[in-house]
Amino acid sequence: MAIVEVKNLCVRFAAKGQVKTAVSNASFAINEGETFSLIGASGCGKSTILRVLAGLQREWQGGVNLLGSAIKPGVRFQGDLRRNVQMVFQDPYASLHPNHTLYRTLAEPLNIHRETQIATRVEEALVQVGLPTDAAKRYPHQLSGGQRQRVAIARALLLRPKILLLDEPTSALDMSVQAEILNLLNRLKQQFGMTYLLVSHDADVIAHMSDRAAYMSGGSIQHEYDRAALIRGEHRMVAA
Repeated sequence: MAIVEVKNLCVRFAAKGQVKTAVSNASFAINEGETFSLIGASGCGKSTILRVLAGLQREWQGGVNLLGSAIKPGVRFQGDLRRNVQMVFQDPYASLHPNHTLYRTLAEPLNIHRETQIATRVEEALVQVGLPTDAAKRYPHQLSGGQRQRVAIARALLLRPKILLLDEPTSALDMSVQAEILNLLNRLKQQFGMTYLLVSHDADVIAHMSDRAAYMSGGSIQHEYDRAALIRGEHRMVAA
């Protein structure tokens, strides 16, 4: 069953007196429990699609259906939708408040949604991503890049979302840490039964993570690859 459906999505921006088309008539669907990836060069529209699905980019045209409900342009996500769709950004340091302890950062979404047993939930989230519970007392600058990304993943998982949007989640990390984070994401996906939409320009990351992938260029989807094509490496010709 499709848990994400995007039909003829268009996103345009006004810039310097001109209208720029970031996404043009993009259409795809993602099945429940699947990892679907968007691949392509920087500026091709991948991250813009993620921002639409996260409710961060509210000006768009077309059809978007999440978890069986149609979302509308210009409307802020509320309730279950806000809980069930979470995003992990490319730069973990920029997404963590430098003056907040990890406990405060992780407790915030739980407080917003009026959850209970917050301290226990924060400890569980840290353990799930391979961090010690006493890390809750630390600040972002006291962590390595890989540890910060683990915290960003922990925060996204706290509300137990059904859809996780991943915007180049390992591009700022060195190769050994990249592998750790990717394996962590695969393990958590299986553990919690989530659906992933991954954005990357890295062919190895796409091959390691994806059930299917789509290549974007100039704001539109040019080609889709199934798992067999990804194993054969057909996507590598366009990923560089």
